Amino acid sequence: MNTNLATAISNAYDLSSILRVCVRSLEGDAPEQPGDGEATAHTVKLAGNMVGDLISTLELVELRGERPASQRTGAVQLLDKWNAARRSRSALLQELPDEHGAEPAELSELDENIEWLAERISCFEPKTDADAAAMLEWCVEDCAGQLLCEQYPRAQKAVIEYLRAKA
Repeated sequence: MNTNLATAISNAYDLSSILRVCVRSLEGDAPEQPGDGEATAHTVKLAGNMVGDLISTLELVELRGERPASQRTGAVQLLDKWNAARRSRSALLQELPDEHGAEPAELSELDENIEWLAERISCFEPKTDADAAAMLEWCVEDCAGQLLCEQYPRAQKAVIEYLRAKA
């Protein structure tokens, strides 16, 4: 079993236990003590954070999951789709009048697609030099020399591992 998946399952069990304790605390017949409300609120907040971490881990497991050859997409193709989506977004923004009200639905849809493609690229495990180059190109293009996020080091690390294995 994949280590990330095993960790996610373990975290899900921990989260389940924490939430059961919270439910018992909220439904219990015992008189409330000073500080109980704050402690329960803090515990529920921690559980919420754990849910976020669990979702992120499961998304990574899904993105890195092995797919049949017919469903695999190389980083080069992902980068092409990412660039096309960005061009579509720029064109849509140029078509908007200067004083537009709400953003069109297409814009948020494009933004979600761009982010989804970026996540796929950052989680890709390169098998060819072209894929490794596409991943690094994406890092440079996406950050525009300014922005940093957790996706860039992940993509760069995958390329480094690929190059070391190849050497």
